[in-house]
Amino acid sequence: MDLSVVLPIYNERELVIPLYRALRSSLDRLVKDYDIIFVDDGSVDGTLQQLLSLANSDSHLRIIELTRNFGNAMAIATGLEFATGEWVVTMDSDFEDKPEHIADLYRKALEGYDVVYAVRESKHKSFLKDIGSRLFYFLISRISTVPLTRNAGNFGIMRQDVVRALRKMTERTRYFAGLRTWVGFTQIGIDLPRGKRPAGHPKQSFSRLFKQALDAVFAFSTVPLKFLTLLGVVAFFSALFIAAMFVILRLIHPEVSIEWAPTIIVIVFVGGIQLIGLGILGEYLSRIYDEVRARPVSIVKTLTNAKQD
Repeated sequence: MDLSVVLPIYNERELVIPLYRALRSSLDRLVKDYDIIFVDDGSVDGTLQQLLSLANSDSHLRIIELTRNFGNAMAIATGLEFATGEWVVTMDSDFEDKPEHIADLYRKALEGYDVVYAVRESKHKSFLKDIGSRLFYFLISRISTVPLTRNAGNFGIMRQDVVRALRKMTERTRYFAGLRTWVGFTQIGIDLPRGKRPAGHPKQSFSRLFKQALDAVFAFSTVPLKFLTLLGVVAFFSALFIAAMFVILRLIHPEVSIEWAPTIIVIVFVGGIQLIGLGILGEYLSRIYDEVRARPVSIVKTLTNAKQD
């Protein structure tokens, strides 16, 4: 199998047939042997019935029906379990990832890359989503433990070795673009314009996008936990500074009444100690979290004069 294309799909009845035809047209010109894997993520609008009807007359088409809506990232992970192509494409089913751009990703990958992903600015975002996207990438680029590319989504192509590495990821909350970066290998992004949805409405609500942003932050950074330690240290030294200032003030102006000062100092000091304690607990929790996620400690790309048991 030369190429597998994995697409999560949810309530896209209007787009099933045009998307299928666009995929077949693009892939027929690109490779000889391929399959298209649709992962139906609990659709209730007739999307699944249309897919099954198409699959009855097309051996290229694979349909995976999930028992309920598990979310975009989990649907992709499920589809990757069934992807057998030497190269595997992941993309969304709303035409924002254009089927004709698969050829651009594939040709770039053949230059010697293991992963090629699309990087693009969207001209079709609402003002609120655009601001949220910019804020997210600004934040994640500064606190992530791995460098995450700005404006890189699900659309990309990977060698089967990368897919096998991703299958080892067992965590329940996923940020797919982040995991794809985390596994390593030779990766590059290429600029591709984002398409426009021809029908229907986006299925990713603002609340769901916000949840995905939180998943990304907590999956690739322990800074929120460590922030408590920093805040505690600041409070601790602030209390010492305030105490010193009150002592100096008392010496210079003994007539000034500062009976309330000890109370403030004690509150700030004790609060700082508590925050430092919580921060230390956070450090231990972050290490427990790393163990619970059960990511492999490393991923071997190639072996030379060595065998793996």
